Amino acid sequence: MSKEILVTGGTGLIGSYLKKILPEAEYVGSKDYNLLKENQVQTMFKEIKPNIVIHLAALVGGVHHNIEEPVKYFEENIIMNTFVLKESFKNNVSRFTGLLSSCIYPDNIKKYPIDEDKLIQGAPHEDLFSYSYAKRCLAIQIDMYNKKFNTNYNYLIPCNLYGEFDKFDPVKGHFVGALIDKIIEAKKNKKNSITLFGDGTPLRQFMHAKDVALLIKEMIIKNKFYNMNIATTENYTVDKIAKIALKACGAESIQINYDKSKPNGQMRKDIDISKLKKNFPDFKPIALSEGIKDIYEKRFKK
Repeated sequence: MSKEILVTGGTGLIGSYLKKILPEAEYVGSKDYNLLKENQVQTMFKEIKPNIVIHLAALVGGVHHNIEEPVKYFEENIIMNTFVLKESFKNNVSRFTGLLSSCIYPDNIKKYPIDEDKLIQGAPHEDLFSYSYAKRCLAIQIDMYNKKFNTNYNYLIPCNLYGEFDKFDPVKGHFVGALIDKIIEAKKNKKNSITLFGDGTPLRQFMHAKDVALLIKEMIIKNKFYNMNIATTENYTVDKIAKIALKACGAESIQINYDKSKPNGQMRKDIDISKLKKNFPDFKPIALSEGIKDIYEKRFKK
């Protein structure tokens, strides 16, 4: 079953889009191999024999689930990252790309947007502390493999993501996906309001997962493997994002209420995309309003 490209997390948010545009790769999910077990990771590499590994697999969830399960988010991500990277090297993989998250950047930083050089200049936000450090550790692991063994491994740091293959869970899902479902539920049940956590003031960049998949494909085709941020120039408050979503879903009459007893999470974490623009100048991301409208229409029909 030898394949040139192995994609872990192949049934997830990004992997599902990547499979559509890069079908020749081997896509594996948790039903195929348990990446928390070293012997199963070893078996995966023995059976697939990849030359390129795109490591998308991770335990991912919303802020509140991270707060509830900090040990789980740290341990499981550390374990699977270590096993997959270790076996990639042992099996002579020529290119390894790990997917990180913009939440790994320092919480207390003076200059925005944040560029890639600021990765370890302070602690990440406390609400995502364990997940953020596990992902930050993968960046350090990759850098150390390159330093020690002169490998060609890299990592990508995307902003917040959304897409039609999200979990759409109010606790474990991403914000935009959960927001769309709140709007759908309100419309179907003729409710006049939705409730969001916090006060609506934090700033967020959101990128369609399809765009991340397109960039990964482009990276492979052009043999351009860089450590870089991936995001759009749209950086809005949570309140503005919610209003964009209401308009995109034809639900502008629905009121937004905020549960201020719940934490806001990180107040700001917008990332610099100068490196992305330089290396992929033709990249044009999907506008947030267009992406939300498309997902809403697909889910509302279900």
